[in-house]
Amino acid sequence: MMKTVLGLILVWSFAQAEGFMDMKDSDGLHAMLSSTRVLSEGENKIKVELNRGEHGGAVVDAKEVRIKFFMPQMPGMPYMESKDICKKVDGSFECNINFAMSGTWQYQLFVKDETGKDYKYKGSVNLGQASSMHHNN
Repeated sequence: MMKTVLGLILVWSFAQAEGFMDMKDSDGLHAMLSSTRVLSEGENKIKVELNRGEHGGAVVDAKEVRIKFFMPQMPGMPYMESKDICKKVDGSFECNINFAMSGTWQYQLFVKDETGKDYKYKGSVNLGQASSMHHNN
């Protein structure tokens, strides 16, 4: 009986686990990065939503969305990066990122909106972290 209860608690906790989310603002363009699961070592799918003004504002039909995650070189460890040109899927953009190892990764998100204006967002993620501090930078 105790094993069954512990098993149900474990299954419930996995079902309640949050994914990843980070939000940034730049010159009137709001970007939200998210994943249905917590980011981890290996392959990860990241969704990028773009809105005018704030989250929930007019959806931006960007011409190009690119993302680069990188970990700077450190003693005994080479520079690492993973980048992708995001593909449009149902009003947002999806990117595939491969994290070579656990740790803190910095990112740069590059957006060219429908008018050709360029936007750049910077942030960082700790693998295994559910979400960011939601700084609007």
